[in-house]
Amino acid sequence: MCECIVFSYFIVLQHYLLKSTRKSNVWGKIGKSFTVLDLGTGNGIWALEIASERPDCKVIGLDIRPPHEQQGRPRNLQYIDADITQYWPLETGSVDYIFQRSMGQVIQKQQWPLVLSEMMRVLKPGGTIELLEADLWYHNPGPVQKAFDEFCQSQWDEQGLDFTFADSIEDEIRAAGFAELEKRTLDIPIGEWPDEGELKQFGFINKEIQKAFLRNKKEFYVTKWGITPEDYDLAVQEVLTEFDEYHGFSRFNCWIAKKH
Repeated sequence: MCECIVFSYFIVLQHYLLKSTRKSNVWGKIGKSFTVLDLGTGNGIWALEIASERPDCKVIGLDIRPPHEQQGRPRNLQYIDADITQYWPLETGSVDYIFQRSMGQVIQKQQWPLVLSEMMRVLKPGGTIELLEADLWYHNPGPVQKAFDEFCQSQWDEQGLDFTFADSIEDEIRAAGFAELEKRTLDIPIGEWPDEGELKQFGFINKEIQKAFLRNKKEFYVTKWGITPEDYDLAVQEVLTEFDEYHGFSRFNCWIAKKH
């Protein structure tokens, strides 16, 4: 299976897992006739669903490579080609609600102030931001997963990315001038180790997501870590076993704040 298909599978699975565990596509409130901005829209699945559910709203997906063709795309959805780490081609005070998910993996530490200041600029007074970002390390890791995490952190440091940005982003949001900041956390098991039925189901899906992610990253690890493809496959099998053995889980952090 080619990497682009595996990654697309990973993105779609993660979207529906988060929607199912959060019981919604948003934790904030999208009002009547809002203009909604999806930052780093990717394949546009979140924007498409919001636009379909809320035909009264205008939905904009902004990404450096947004989808140019999308089946069932409603009239109230548009995409804009733009780099979110640069100034955005949007008017000041033109947006009511901004949603951003899983962009901490591409925003460098020094770029966060600009991204947040652009959020502040394009929002209307009283507008809302909702940022949903995962911890980039795994909780309750086994020894092989710990080795993966340590290697990933070293690679992130080389690229100017902040592996632990989820611990400091709250301060950045406040420094940008946002108010009424609320933080929620969502822990999702990896594997079928929970006793409760729904959590067990979520854990099964999350483990499939991790399989897809690790499969997509094989070339990166083999090249950068200097291990053979065979050793990588063995390490991945160990990691997948450790998720159940050590009761591993993913933690997602959600920050909701307003512009006064």
